[in-house]
Amino acid sequence: MKKICYIIIIIASTCIIYIALSLSPIFFKNIPNTNPNPEYKIIAHRGASSLAPENTKAAIVKALKLKPHRIEVDVQQTKDSTVVLMHDITLNRTTDGEGLIKEKTYRELSKLDAGSWFSKAFTGEEIPKLETIIQLINGKCELIIEIKKGHDFYPNIEKHILKLIKKYNAEDWIFIHSFDDNVLMTIHELNPNIAIHKLFVGKLKFTPFIVSNTIDRLDLEKYNYIKEYSINYAFANKAVIKHLKSHGKKVNVWTVNNPKTAEALIGLGVDGIITNNPELLHK
Repeated sequence: MKKICYIIIIIASTCIIYIALSLSPIFFKNIPNTNPNPEYKIIAHRGASSLAPENTKAAIVKALKLKPHRIEVDVQQTKDSTVVLMHDITLNRTTDGEGLIKEKTYRELSKLDAGSWFSKAFTGEEIPKLETIIQLINGKCELIIEIKKGHDFYPNIEKHILKLIKKYNAEDWIFIHSFDDNVLMTIHELNPNIAIHKLFVGKLKFTPFIVSNTIDRLDLEKYNYIKEYSINYAFANKAVIKHLKSHGKKVNVWTVNNPKTAEALIGLGVDGIITNNPELLHK
């Protein structure tokens, strides 16, 4: 029994050390600003989601007042093919409704309250259409759209989003990012002029793999059309930042809400800070 416990301890300790080697150095020491990027961008995550309910018009309005470089939103699609802002595939967490968004019409969604879960001050806040948010931002800052699920889950969602981008002549200020490589490839094939960003969690030390919703190779040659990579800040170590930048890619980190952590990451040379609070490092 003691031998088994000893083996378990050794294996657990090895795993902890292995994971620790993949983490950003911000967890282990103070990081001097040896390679700071003066052109870093503040990216408002789901709008100003620390100040208003995420992915709502209110959150976008508050973010715009704080003048971030970019605003990031998540999208889903209704039964009648309306693209709407929402992080989850269900209504349960951020509205007074229940069930899958894909099983509801937009008319049904428009009757729901998407604000009171956050604060009574936002009671009655609606689930916005992506089209409404594109009209609202109108190039005042850049917009990043995260597609959570692609065509297999939401029929033709990529085409519907690209149609809106074209309708509002927004190719130069709207970007697409996703964890799903198939979504990114579809967008690129349909419109190669759209800037593509890849989301992932982290790269495991000494392996060619990255961790996202699946395990994929970090194949920069295969996905040469990807302009920027967005990584969980905990895994933003010097090696992965250097690797991506050596291939001409920009590196963003998510989700950072502590000013000292943000400053340390900027010191490592990251290009963008995705944050719930756009005032985090207001320039």
